[in-house]
Amino acid sequence: MPLSKKSTALNFPGRVQAFGAGLAYKRFVWKNAYAQIHSTLLHQNYLGEDGNKIQSGIQLFNTLRLGYQFRFFKNRFFIEPSIAMTFWPVNTNLPASFQVEENKWNGYFLGEPGIHFGFNF
Repeated sequence: MPLSKKSTALNFPGRVQAFGAGLAYKRFVWKNAYAQIHSTLLHQNYLGEDGNKIQSGIQLFNTLRLGYQFRFFKNRFFIEPSIAMTFWPVNTNLPASFQVEENKWNGYFLGEPGIHFGFNF
């Protein structure tokens, strides 16, 4: 069921600020088809509705992506449509009020579409 901006299904009591660093590995597996994995370790600050920090935790956010690279203009430019699965096996120290809302959802998301574009130099 899609959620709208007016939906009451998202009742998180504040917001999260996240800072982190990640690693990515991409491998062309057949012609221009590729598989890619991203793994990002995030430090998260949980903020209440008043904007004050409640507590901090960490999250390990991972993405597995399958896609295809289309090349143009003598391989100088490319477009990469893809499909991904995201999952976060580590998500620590959530405040109780955030954990109640987090428990309503899976720790993964299947079928995330993506499109990357760029140029080779």
